Amino acid sequence: MVSSLRAYLLIVMVASMMISGCAQPDKVPADMSNRIEKELGAVEKVTVMSTDGQEVMLDLPTFMKELSGQGKDLQLSETALKQEDVRFTLVLYRKQLAPLVVAVGEGASQFGENTYRGAGAVAFYHWIQKLTGKGLLSQKIDTVLLSAEDLAKTRVLGETEIEDIRKTLAAAVPETGASLKQYPLYPNYRLRINSAERPLEVTVLTPTLISVPFGKETHTFHVDGGLFSKLTEWIPPTDKKEEKRLEQLFKASRIRIAATGAMAVESLELEVRKTTVEQGIAHQAVRLLQTAELLKEAPKDPGPEQYRLFFTVNGKEREVIWYAKYFQLDANWFTHNEMAEAQWKLLQSLRK
Repeated sequence: MVSSLRAYLLIVMVASMMISGCAQPDKVPADMSNRIEKELGAVEKVTVMSTDGQEVMLDLPTFMKELSGQGKDLQLSETALKQEDVRFTLVLYRKQLAPLVVAVGEGASQFGENTYRGAGAVAFYHWIQKLTGKGLLSQKIDTVLLSAEDLAKTRVLGETEIEDIRKTLAAAVPETGASLKQYPLYPNYRLRINSAERPLEVTVLTPTLISVPFGKETHTFHVDGGLFSKLTEWIPPTDKKEEKRLEQLFKASRIRIAATGAMAVESLELEVRKTTVEQGIAHQAVRLLQTAELLKEAPKDPGPEQYRLFFTVNGKEREVIWYAKYFQLDANWFTHNEMAEAQWKLLQSLRK
C-alpha cells in the first residue's frame, strides 16, 4: 500500500514512482485522485539545479506531458543516494506550497527519505538530462564571444552572426548514447554566450558535435555542419606567421609510440585522420605538450629515457624523447610534471 500522500505524489508528479507493487495507477481512490490533480495544478515552474548551483528552467508543458511515461521498473532501495553520486537536483515549484525536491543520480533518485533504483531510475535520469540540455540551449542569447583556443584568437560576433548561432542551437539534437571520448578538434572553437538567465559555454568538438558543461554533467548535441563552416569564416584556422614548433604538430597525420626506455609502454600507432575521435586525441596530445615550460638550456641530468613519441608532419617524423621530468623536441628542452604518463594514458585510451 502507499505509505503517504507526499510519497505518492512523487509517483505522479516526478516519475510515477510506486513505493510498492501493490498500488496501481488505475486503482487510485477517487478522493486521492482529486488531491493529486490539485497538486499537479499547483506546479507553476520546474527547474534543474547543477551541483555547483547553476539553475536552468525546464519547459513546463513538455515536462507535464512526458511525466506519465516515467516511473516503470522502479524499486524502493534501502541504500540512500550518496551526495557524491548526485548529478543534479530537480525542483518543482508550486503555488502557495513548498517545492518538491528530487536528488537525481545516474542510477537512483531520492525524494525525502526514499531512494529508488532500477531501470526506471536510469530512464528517469536520462529523461531529465535531455530536458535540461534543451533548457540550456533555449535561453535568450544577448552576446556571443567566439574564440579559437589553439590560435589564441577571439572575436565578438555581430547580430547577424548571433542569429546563425540561435538557429543552430534551436535545431540541436541531444546525444542520447554512451558518453563520447571526443576531444575538440583544432583550432578548438568555443562560444561564450551571455544572456539574462545565465552564461553558457559551448565547445565545438567536431563540425557536427558540440558540448555544454552543467555542473558534473556535460551535455552533448548534434548540430548542422554549416555552423563549423561559418566559424572558419569568422576566425579562419590559418597558420600564424610566427607559428611555433609545438603548434606545427597539430598538422600531424600519424602518431606512434616506441617503447625505447624505462617506462612500461607498448608500441602504438595512431592514424590521426581515421575518425574525429583519433583526431581529437592527437590534438589533445599537442595541447598537453603546450602546457610544458621551455627551458633556456638542456638539463644537466634529465635521468633515464622513458619512451619516444613520433609525430608525422608533412611526411616527416618529429621526435619527442620523454624523461621523468623533461622532454626533448628537436634541439629544444621542456620541463613538465608527470606528462609522460599523461600522454601515454591519453593515446592508449583508444584501445579501451
